[in-house]
Amino acid sequence: MKTSIRIAVVAACLLLTLPQAFAATPPGPGANNRYKWKDAQGSVHFADTLPAEALQSGYDVVDAQGVVIRHVDRPRTAEERKADALAIATETEAKQRAAASAAADRQLLATYPTEGDLAAVHQDRLDAVDKALSNIRVSLADQEKGLDDQLSHAATFERDGKSVPASVRQQIETLRKTIADQNAFITRREAERADLVRQSEAEMLHYRELRQRTTADR
Repeated sequence: MKTSIRIAVVAACLLLTLPQAFAATPPGPGANNRYKWKDAQGSVHFADTLPAEALQSGYDVVDAQGVVIRHVDRPRTAEERKADALAIATETEAKQRAAASAAADRQLLATYPTEGDLAAVHQDRLDAVDKALSNIRVSLADQEKGLDDQLSHAATFERDGKSVPASVRQQIETLRKTIADQNAFITRREAERADLVRQSEAEMLHYRELRQRTTADR
């Protein structure tokens, strides 16, 4: 998104410099056209030729009756052009976001004709997470039982004053690591489930607002 803003800023800068390039060249004289401008003190001046002061402050081209035919702004500074370009880029990005949001809203309403359809999808997502959690908890229980068995087995060696075999120690360490990994997985999935519940509630609220707005518009 930052790259798109930079591109938009560059494009806007190029567009903003074009008017100034043309403004720097005074328009060709008409039959009775004159130039009108204000100096730094705000005094109005008229002249048949265009002085440098008018080019710097901006001027009007007027006819013989003093009616403004065309206005030419003063040249904008580099800082002003940059600020204008940034404003244009920001406005363009905001319009793009608004258009994308509107398209997403239309898609949401088209995909789920009723609130029940959306609720069913939300429940399916939660059921999938719950099933994964249930499976990992069953596996965790098996791993914990296996660890208890291995610890009891190791204790028999220690009671007999013997060293615990390396294979038993390795099995215990493997089971402990597996249990730790599975507990971490459960923690992550529970957090994901909580986020999913919040997202589902927010989406349902937004869906209801869209439905109400659509009904009101009709």
